[in-house]
Amino acid sequence: MRPAIWTDFRGVLTPPLREGLRAYCVGKEFTPAQLGQCLRAIADRYGCPDGMAVLDSGILSERQWAAEIERELAGRFGLTADLSRLGSEWWSDRRVDSVWLAALRRWRQAGAFVGLVSNLPVDWKPYFTAFLDWDGLFDDVLLSCDTGARKPDAALFRLAESRTGLPPEAHVLVDDLDANVAGARRAGWTGVTGGGEHTPAAVERIDALVRAAAPRNHPPVRVGAPHQGAGR
Repeated sequence: MRPAIWTDFRGVLTPPLREGLRAYCVGKEFTPAQLGQCLRAIADRYGCPDGMAVLDSGILSERQWAAEIERELAGRFGLTADLSRLGSEWWSDRRVDSVWLAALRRWRQAGAFVGLVSNLPVDWKPYFTAFLDWDGLFDDVLLSCDTGARKPDAALFRLAESRTGLPPEAHVLVDDLDANVAGARRAGWTGVTGGGEHTPAAVERIDALVRAAAPRNHPPVRVGAPHQGAGR
């Protein structure tokens, strides 16, 4: 059966979130740890699993979210910060994991369905669109701001299945968040932890899945090269 491989965007195709936070905080008045505490407090206030979920679920706009972070920084640490350019500064980090990107292209050439699924705030869709030349890279792209469903909700996985026409057991989600991997498994998918240090093992596992699904007369899938880290 043809496998359907769905990759996360931020943290898998790009460097891990902790690296993104570190890059964003360079030259700022606050540290990644302080920003992380503020995001956690905002998540708890709105009953969300993490600070990003407040934004990508549409509870707050980017401007409202940034204002809440500013208030948290002031109240917790006595810091005055201007986060009015948070989105553009965050997305200025344009690094991608070149090994993972090459693997996605290789699997698609081998006949696998390759898609991208991301929890993305509507305010950040223009940044996403401009991030890469997406044409020909994926068979489908599912963004929470377009679909109204987000990982790890079951509705998102059912929507993905309707796009591929394949049963749950043919699907694989590669994600850096344990909650999303667990959600995929509950939906009957194969859930694989990926991104950063997990990339080599994820490539090896999916190489094996694609090889197993290939027709006997199909050229074997080349095993991925050793992980070289994220490239620009």
